[in-house]
Amino acid sequence: MTKVLTIAWKDLRSTARNMPALVMMLVAPLALASLLGFAFGGGSGFDIAAIKVAVADLDTGAGAGRNAGADVRDILTSKDLKDVLATSVKSSAAAARKAVDDGDAAVAVIIPQGFSATVYGADPAATSQVELYRNPTSQIGGSIVEGIVGQVLANFDGARAAAAGAVAVGPQDGASPAQLAASAAQAYSRSGGMWSGLEVSERAPRAGKSEKDVSVTGQILAGMMVFFMFFGAANVARTILTEDRQGTMPRLFTTPTRRGTIIGGKFVAVFATITAQAVVLLIAGRLIFGIQWGRLDSVVLLTLVAAGVAGSLALLIIAFAKTPAQAGAIGSGIYLVLALLGGNFTGTAQSSGIFATVQRLTPNGWLIQGWDTTLRGGGAGDIRWQVLVPLGFAVAFFFFAVLRMRRRFA
Repeated sequence: MTKVLTIAWKDLRSTARNMPALVMMLVAPLALASLLGFAFGGGSGFDIAAIKVAVADLDTGAGAGRNAGADVRDILTSKDLKDVLATSVKSSAAAARKAVDDGDAAVAVIIPQGFSATVYGADPAATSQVELYRNPTSQIGGSIVEGIVGQVLANFDGARAAAAGAVAVGPQDGASPAQLAASAAQAYSRSGGMWSGLEVSERAPRAGKSEKDVSVTGQILAGMMVFFMFFGAANVARTILTEDRQGTMPRLFTTPTRRGTIIGGKFVAVFATITAQAVVLLIAGRLIFGIQWGRLDSVVLLTLVAAGVAGSLALLIIAFAKTPAQAGAIGSGIYLVLALLGGNFTGTAQSSGIFATVQRLTPNGWLIQGWDTTLRGGGAGDIRWQVLVPLGFAVAFFFFAVLRMRRRFA
């Protein structure tokens, strides 16, 4: 064990003096994760600015306080939608359209005259059309406003149906058809209409007994961390080829020290370096981005297993490469393929279908799924397979790396 630690310590000191490798291991994943995270809205996910809407209400109402146009206007200007819509009221349809033409609004909502009479009237054949005048370059904003207005109008369609039903039933207490229609439609609208029996609830995906939303930056940094752990391991492991070219490794294998001890020392150096890299990234993610990584037991398990996978895979690649340049080219290709198949570039975003199946064929894919569960509050018991499967990969990589190196330096 002393010889293993001595060899590992020598390699660790060499790595600490390699400034380009340290930058690649620590700065690159933080920078890339922050750029991607901010591009997708920072900590909270996709961020869309409030859509500027110009409303022109030309409706004069239907008497007795019934004004469907005012109801639509009040909904669009309500506090509940202030984070989605930035609504301004215009005095005319021309003014609303001009606001869109001048770029002061993305969409104009024009409520026509007689809108209330159509909604609350007794004539089921009456029609009225709310105009949406929008900037063609504002596709997302226009679709959102269209959806909101469409929901409001669907509710008024229900009010009209209630009015038509009341008229079909016939007069009651001497009320005229118009009065029956107006009363039924108004009662339907005031009671919440078609939305009164609808309750929408939303929760985060369940991880064990926990439900927790995670930030986009956290999801991406977890994927980048696993990805750059592979590259960090490769940078450290390439010292084996450098020593081989300088004649150090062949001389080591001629000493009484067992080959397994020498390879074990190299692996410990890689493992310790990658573990330190991950710890620095985890701390930086917590301090800089405020990422809540999850329970300590899960974080420790995933970090250690990821370091084991990265280190053993790096040794396996080095065992077959002849020069540092060749190891860099082969390793980069393998790591990129694994990253694409495993989902490193999409972070811990949950996948399904064929991609989810392919993801499980890679050790990093299992690790990323484990990080997703951990970020959402899962414990060690919730990620047992996400730990055991990559650990199996690590053992297999290390076994074949030792076999190859024994033959190579025999």
